[in-house]
Amino acid sequence: MKRLSVGYERVVLGVALSAVMAVGAVLAQTPARGTTAAGGGADAAEKVRIVRFPQPNKTSMIRTPSFNVNVSGLQSSTSKRPREWALFEIRYATGSKWTDELAFNYHVMTKGKDDDGRDMYSYYTLTVRYIDIPPSNRKGDHMSCVALSPSLVERYGEPVSLALEIVGRDGTVLDSKSETTVNYPSKEWWKDSNVLDQPQVKRRPGLVDRSKTPFALINADDYEVVQ
Repeated sequence: MKRLSVGYERVVLGVALSAVMAVGAVLAQTPARGTTAAGGGADAAEKVRIVRFPQPNKTSMIRTPSFNVNVSGLQSSTSKRPREWALFEIRYATGSKWTDELAFNYHVMTKGKDDDGRDMYSYYTLTVRYIDIPPSNRKGDHMSCVALSPSLVERYGEPVSLALEIVGRDGTVLDSKSETTVNYPSKEWWKDSNVLDQPQVKRRPGLVDRSKTPFALINADDYEVVQ
């Protein structure tokens, strides 16, 4: 009986030690609070990063590029002065692997005057989708760009606010940034109904991707294919 009792105690002790070792192994593989396991959310957030973001002011105003062409029968220009586009160029970096798709959600606010001379704001938005984005070989070697035509700028005013959200294929916001010269009641002004639903703010179409502007052929290799 004494020999059997000792054997039983050894079995119980072995089971207990095995359980402790198993729990320790699980804890060793579990990241502590405030950290992220390898391949988790932190890595995903670092795959896309806005490196350079323009200011929504006079520096965004760019004259229409001039090209020298030799085409017979082409009439001479009727424009007496160079016109200016509101051009927003974004520089961004991706990870070390190919990216299938990225959506760039742009939001632009301009300020002008109505027929009675009162302040008037115009809100524009556009989503540009890029596909097959190659890995970044250096910091910020990818470009994205949208623009407002000279006619819209002349009629409704120059930009005062710009915001961008870069969204992954699964809908996750990978990076975002906003610059503004206006004091809005909230940081994410493009999501605030207290801003966009004001009577002096008008939603307008017209924000276009760079490929639909005269700048399309300049540094074309810096831009990915738009879906």
